[in-house]
Amino acid sequence: MSGDHTQQTKDLLAGALTGRAADDAAQHIETCETCQAIVAEAEPLPLKPARHAAPAALRARVTAMLDDEARTVVPLPKKRQGFWLGAASGAVGTALAAALAFLLILPPAADTFADSVIDAHTAALMNGHEIGVVSSSHHTVKPWFAGRIALSPPVADFTDAGFKLTGGRMDHIGDIQAAVVVYRHGAHTIDLFVWTDRGQRLPGASVRHGYHAQFWKSGDLDFAAVSDTEAAELQKFIALVKAERE
Repeated sequence: MSGDHTQQTKDLLAGALTGRAADDAAQHIETCETCQAIVAEAEPLPLKPARHAAPAALRARVTAMLDDEARTVVPLPKKRQGFWLGAASGAVGTALAAALAFLLILPPAADTFADSVIDAHTAALMNGHEIGVVSSSHHTVKPWFAGRIALSPPVADFTDAGFKLTGGRMDHIGDIQAAVVVYRHGAHTIDLFVWTDRGQRLPGASVRHGYHAQFWKSGDLDFAAVSDTEAAELQKFIALVKAERE
């Protein structure tokens, strides 16, 4: 049976198990040192940074800069036009590519940041990749983040209060890499996103399509809690997290 459980653990990490099969595998891992070792050594699934549209005003400024560059080109004698035209074309293409890349990697503004976090939460649920390490023990989940991200997210089990630690994963919000500590509250999943503070203004409480997102700062870390549970229940969870860091 140990071989079967080992394969089930690998299938769970690969996102190949769902429903009751996933629950059974996760429950087994909590009491099996062999399978816990497999989980601890597992690499997180690669995640592509989300792309966000730059503000219209910024796009206009970049376009204007490129237009100005084009207007300042000095005419050259015909004999030298061939070489320099090719060089200029390459320079313009490089500048354009750099400008477009800059627009695509911009971190989302405060007014779209909540949407980005909710999108990351729902995408993980829909893809079955909401958990990279499965465990209700902070002794397993917290070390799993070490070496994967340059921060130490708070990891605590609040089962007695109705919020059970189920694991963690790595995720992205725009170009921001975040650690995500995953909890279960009844039939609801709660994602606790944690990332290094960049001095960015965070949005207020947001709700979209039934998903609530709330943000706050603590020390040198930024936090976001996302779930489709009731807003009041999410507030209770946030209060527990904040109290844990005091």
